[in-house]
Amino acid sequence: MQIQKQYFTTSELAKTCGVTKHTLFHYDDIGLLKPAYVNSKGYRYYSLQQCYTLDIINVLKKAGSSLQEIIDFFANQNKVEFVNLIQQKQRELEMEQVRIKRMQSFLAGAVEMTETVTEDLWSTPVLEKCDAEYYVATALEPGADDHEYAKKLSRHRTYCEENLIVHAFPVCTIMRKENFEAEVYFPNYIANKLPAAAAGEHVFERPEGLYAMMDHRGSYESMPVSYGQMKNFIRTNGMRVSGNVYEVERVNYLTEKNPDNYVIRISVEVAPE
Repeated sequence: MQIQKQYFTTSELAKTCGVTKHTLFHYDDIGLLKPAYVNSKGYRYYSLQQCYTLDIINVLKKAGSSLQEIIDFFANQNKVEFVNLIQQKQRELEMEQVRIKRMQSFLAGAVEMTETVTEDLWSTPVLEKCDAEYYVATALEPGADDHEYAKKLSRHRTYCEENLIVHAFPVCTIMRKENFEAEVYFPNYIANKLPAAAAGEHVFERPEGLYAMMDHRGSYESMPVSYGQMKNFIRTNGMRVSGNVYEVERVNYLTEKNPDNYVIRISVEVAPE
């Protein structure tokens, strides 16, 4: 009777602290929170101080700590250890917020691209003045084949994920002027547009200026037809190719099974002859 007044039963502690009896049994098994007293019949009893311990466990779990991390913390519990652990979890939560922001941007871009793609299609080339844009880009080796492209695309995505780079949804490619003019229609970079001006080893700037632009409808294999249209348009308008070629996927394999329904916007930097 005295024991019941001094201690909590497993059920009482579980109800008081908002956990399950199974959780308390598990904590006992792994040595995280062992009962203060066990009677001859094997019934567990817990002290008031252990309510506080359980509160710390719950706080650290919600902050993202593993049970092993919490066990290690209690093995060396002091103010310094507590502050270090909490600061570590703060950093991890901040990183998670960036990951969430990155995914939200990705999903919003996917929806926007899908919903607006039919509103402003340019089936024939036009001239447009464009502001500067910035891309996170991964270089492709000269003469790279489709297998190399796939590997670099995977590496590009991994780089962006590991560095928590927030970028626009559609995949872009950048083709050097020399390739375009020589009819070597294979990109030199895989890229994604950045939301603002940036600098760095993997950042590629598309300069402000005049661009010949059109939307290619069809598979990638049929793009030389659109390239030919672009070159003819540039030439007949008294222009010359002055910079790189940028291709942005507007409809791709994510929303279309049939490659003939893909839409890729082509932008070629031009200048008067």
